[in-house]
Amino acid sequence: MRNHTATNRMTGVGNTLKRHYETYLLEYELAHDDVDGECCLLCHSSAPGDWVNCGLCGEWAHFGCDRRQGLGTFKDYAKTDGLEYICPHCSLANYKKKPPPPKAANGFSNTASVPRNA
Repeated sequence: MRNHTATNRMTGVGNTLKRHYETYLLEYELAHDDVDGECCLLCHSSAPGDWVNCGLCGEWAHFGCDRRQGLGTFKDYAKTDGLEYICPHCSLANYKKKPPPPKAANGFSNTASVPRNA
């Protein structure tokens, strides 16, 4: 099926497609910027999959690319009131920033201790 005639004028199909584009899509397209090719901050690919957004830096990552233990499942993060995902880069940066726990006057850390049974 051809969209143009021999004189290079649009056929009925071409005119219909153009009219539908102008009616339904053009306004949306002009109002929204083109989507940048987001890529996973871990594998640098834009392949489809389960994506999570870091709550600190805003970068995106494939959930499957983050192999840290204890992350839970993708569903834990996808829920409306679910867990907040923190990427490995921000986790490491926050870990380095945390000061050590304060020490008591006796030189031991201020953590609760469980009494031992003798």
